[in-house]
Amino acid sequence: MIFKIRLLLLLCSVTATMLVFAEDMSSMNISYEQWEISRHGEKLLKLPELTDLVRLWTENTQKVLEMHYPGGEEGELWVQELMDWLIALGVPSSSMQTVPGSGNEDIIKIVLIQGKLTNE
Repeated sequence: MIFKIRLLLLLCSVTATMLVFAEDMSSMNISYEQWEISRHGEKLLKLPELTDLVRLWTENTQKVLEMHYPGGEEGELWVQELMDWLIALGVPSSSMQTVPGSGNEDIIKIVLIQGKLTNE
């Protein structure tokens, strides 16, 4: 009986971990410090979270990369530059949308969402 309870707890734990991992794969944060280091296309491709996110998008191009960026002119310039690099790497602008307010002045949060674009 104790073995069955432990096995059940283990299975629940593994399932919960897999759900958290799946959630993490559909979003990522890019800090300003990280961006400054990998500001070129070839270096962006070395960010594992970004390559995973783009790979997930290529599996369903009906989804949209929604980028939550810091407000203000600097945040707008940063998200535009990121979008330019993603376009150069093969993601069409029609598959991206921007949303001001990432909740942090030095973070862009990218989320893979299902749905229609609200702004371009």
